[in-house]
Amino acid sequence: MSNATPDPKSPKTLAALEAELADIIRERLLDLPAAFDPGTNLYEAGLDSMGIMQLLLAIEDRFGILLPEADVSRKNFCNVTNLSALLRERLQNGCHD
Repeated sequence: MSNATPDPKSPKTLAALEAELADIIRERLLDLPAAFDPGTNLYEAGLDSMGIMQLLLAIEDRFGILLPEADVSRKNFCNVTNLSALLRERLQNGCHD
């Protein structure tokens, strides 16, 4: 059995990204409701502009990727599903720092 830490830049399934992002949001940003799922509206759960900035920093830290300003939109950050899809696309396209 290997104790190696997984490479945060390795290809991930959408479900794996959703789980990681939900953990980041839960641990660092929001007190998420028990009924939270990847489609839950993050703005209604309390995400604000400061939270988005913190989330961008957490994404950079965890995945080694800087999301371009054009990607920072209400649609992309409205839920974990949309954000995971964006992140997966950027990771696959090699948009690492």
